[in-house]
Amino acid sequence: MPTFDTIRQDADERALIRKIQKAVAFLAPTTVDLPESLFTGAGTLMDLKVAGWLPVGMVTPDGYQFGRDVSKEDVSAFGYAGPARSDTTEVARSITFTPLETGRRHMLELTYGTDLTATTQDATTGEVVFDEPELPVGQDYRLLIIGSDGPAAENWILGRGYGLVKLASTDSQTWGSSDPVTAPVTLDVFTDTEIGTPVRHYMGGTGAVKHKTVTGFTPETP
Repeated sequence: MPTFDTIRQDADERALIRKIQKAVAFLAPTTVDLPESLFTGAGTLMDLKVAGWLPVGMVTPDGYQFGRDVSKEDVSAFGYAGPARSDTTEVARSITFTPLETGRRHMLELTYGTDLTATTQDATTGEVVFDEPELPVGQDYRLLIIGSDGPAAENWILGRGYGLVKLASTDSQTWGSSDPVTAPVTLDVFTDTEIGTPVRHYMGGTGAVKHKTVTGFTPETP
């Protein structure tokens, strides 16, 4: 007869506890396709730069926060203390992060909601001059965030792909001697009509191969 400890040992798997040690994020115009897979082969990730993705760069240690606010409507029934039915009516998704790098053109376009395609840099002084619009232009982007956990022999790659994101807000910016110049960025997530879903999740790597039996997914037929 099984004991509690034997049941627990069979049910729990510490190898599936993930902690994202490193992460990288990329933006792209909506003309760039969201990848079907992050991998081009065993242990080889796709070349995102060649595919047209632009790096967000380094962010603060709190990393990336994925908001998911679920709204629902309850149906009450006479004589019952709790709802007799509950329906999800809305799921508002968002991503928040604080970039540390300053000066990337596409990040300035995102933050200030303006098009800097025609803006040039002085070859002698290095100066770039642009005007911030009164109201930001709501430019649509694709977003891809990839995280890594574990050593090479048991490495997990987790990813989140967003077919359509748009700037929701930026916080105040401070110029001072104690902290870097930063401003948190929040992006709203929408369902892209081409992809048909708001978020595409990726999970792979040598760790996923090693523990494929525990994850419970049906292996793909070669």
